[in-house]
Amino acid sequence: MAPSYRPYAGGEEHDAQRRKKKNKAGGLWGGDPAEMKRRRRVAGYKAYAVESKVKASIRRGLHWIKAKCAHIIRT
Repeated sequence: MAPSYRPYAGGEEHDAQRRKKKNKAGGLWGGDPAEMKRRRRVAGYKAYAVESKVKASIRRGLHWIKAKCAHIIRT
């Protein structure tokens, strides 16, 4: 038995149209092998960028700690 209160009801037609568009485009993951290779390559670039940002952040944090400790020792 379906609930009587459905605040987001009424979008069944829209959902069906969206599913048809996804099927035509090759599905959710992009059915074309070249497109998959491109997405995997781009994901690698993004991972590399995030890795370098994390390394830089750790470096800055260690530099700050070192400077703070040196300041405390001098004072």
